[in-house]
Amino acid sequence: MTVRAEFDEVASTRADWLGHPRGLWLLLAVSVGLNFAFYGFRAFLAPYAADTFFAGLAKTAALKQADLLLAGFGTLTYATAILGGWLADNVLGEVQALRLSLWMTTLGLLGLAWPSREGFTLALSFFVLAAGLGIPLTVLVGRNYADADPRRDAGYTLFYLAINLGGFIGPPLCAAWIGSHYGYRWGFIAAAAGMAVSAAIFEWRHRRMPGSKDRPPLHRVWSTPAVLAGTLALVYPCAQLLSHPDALHVAVYVLMGLMLLYFVVRCLRRGDGVQSQRYIAMLLLFVAMVLFWAWSLQGATSLNFFARDHVRAPFDYSWFQSANPLYILFLAPLLALLWPWLDRRGINPSTPRKFGIGLLLVALSYGVMVYAIDHLAGPDGRTPWWPLALCYLLSTLGELALSPIGYAMIGKLAAPEDASLAMGGWFFGVGVSYDLSGQIAALTTVGGAGSMAGYAHVFASLLWSGLAIAAAYLLAAPWIVKLMHGVR
Repeated sequence: MTVRAEFDEVASTRADWLGHPRGLWLLLAVSVGLNFAFYGFRAFLAPYAADTFFAGLAKTAALKQADLLLAGFGTLTYATAILGGWLADNVLGEVQALRLSLWMTTLGLLGLAWPSREGFTLALSFFVLAAGLGIPLTVLVGRNYADADPRRDAGYTLFYLAINLGGFIGPPLCAAWIGSHYGYRWGFIAAAAGMAVSAAIFEWRHRRMPGSKDRPPLHRVWSTPAVLAGTLALVYPCAQLLSHPDALHVAVYVLMGLMLLYFVVRCLRRGDGVQSQRYIAMLLLFVAMVLFWAWSLQGATSLNFFARDHVRAPFDYSWFQSANPLYILFLAPLLALLWPWLDRRGINPSTPRKFGIGLLLVALSYGVMVYAIDHLAGPDGRTPWWPLALCYLLSTLGELALSPIGYAMIGKLAAPEDASLAMGGWFFGVGVSYDLSGQIAALTTVGGAGSMAGYAHVFASLLWSGLAIAAAYLLAAPWIVKLMHGVR
C-alpha cells in the first residue's frame, strides 16, 4: 500500500463532527490562538522597534531600520519553515514537531518583553526558529481527509477563517488596548498567553491526530533533545542575520536556490515526467504568490506607518491591522460558495487564473492610495481613513482568490513523501516576500522621513508593475493548467 493510500484509508474511518473530521476542529482552535499571538504582536512590532531601539536615529533612518527589522523577522519566520518541514518529515514527525513549536514560540514571545535590544533580538530569533517547526499545522489539516474527499477544500477554507479570526482579535487586544495603554512589552505577554492556550489545547488531544504514531526514517529516542539543542545553537547566528539585513538578503536567495536544487534533484531521481511538470507548475504559482505577498505585506510596514503619520481616523492606527482579517471573516464564506456556484456553470476560473486575479486586485489597491495622496490629502498632510480601508479590502479580495487555493494546491501537486517540505517551501515563499516587502517599504523614506512624495512614488510603482505582472499570469494561465495534469 502506498503512503497516500494509507492516509486515505485512515482518513476514511475518522469520526466526523458538524460535517468535518473531529481533528480539524482541534486544529482550528489551535490556529486561532496561534494567529492571535502572531498578528497581535506583529501589529506593533515595527513602530515599537522604531520608538524603542532606533529612537536615537533620525526619523528617516529609524523608520527604515524598523521596516527592515520587521521584514527580516518575517523572512526568517517563513524561511525556517523549510528546515522545520524537513525535520517534521524526517526526524520528529509532524505531530511532535508542532507540539514542540507551540511551546517554544510561547517562550520566545515572553522573551520579547526583554527591555534591551540584544535580549529582544535573541528572543525574536528563538521565536522564528521555533515557528519554523510549526509548518505541519497546515499539512495536518489535509491529513484529516482522504485525498479525493470533496470536503478538503472546504476544510482549508475553515482553516483560513480560523487564521483570520485569531488575526482579527489579536491587534485590538495586544496592540490597541494592552500595548497602547499599559506598554507594548505587556502586548508581547498577552500574545504569549494566546500561544500558551494553543499549546495546551494541542497537548490535550495530540495523540488523536493522524500520524501521531508515525516514526520518520531518522527518528531516534534523542530526536527531540537534539532539535532543542540545535535550535539554541542557531539563535545567535539568526540574531546576527536580523541585525544585518544585507547579509540576510543574500542568505534568503541562497536558501531559495538550494530549495529549488533539492526539488530538481528529486524530480531527476524519481524519473516521473508528470510529477516533474507538476513541480514546474508549482514553481510558477510560487513566483506569483511571492510577488502578491511582497505587495500585500506593505500593510505591516509602509501602510502601517502611513496610517500612523498620514491618515485622519477617529481610532488608533493599529486598528487598521485588523481590517484584513475582518474582511476575510465576512468574505471567505461568500467566496467559498462562489467557486462551486461558478463551477456548476462551467465558468469557475482555473487556479492559475485565480492567481492572476489576486495579483490584479492587490495592484489596484495601490491605485486607491495614489488617488488618495494626489486628490484627498488635506493641508495637514493627512488623508481620510476610508481610502486605506478600501486599499485593504481590495488586497484582501486578492488574497482570497489566491492564498487558500494555494494551500490546497500544495497537497495535491507535491509528491506525498515531500508534503511537509513542499509546504515549508511554500511558506518560505512568504519569507522571500517579507524580504522584498522590506526593501520596497524602505524606499518610502527616500526624500524624507516617510514623506507623502515617497509614498506616492512607491505606491504608483506597485500599481503599474503589479498590473503588468497580473496580465502576464492571466494570459499564461491555460499553459500552467496543462502542466498540472488534471490537478484542480
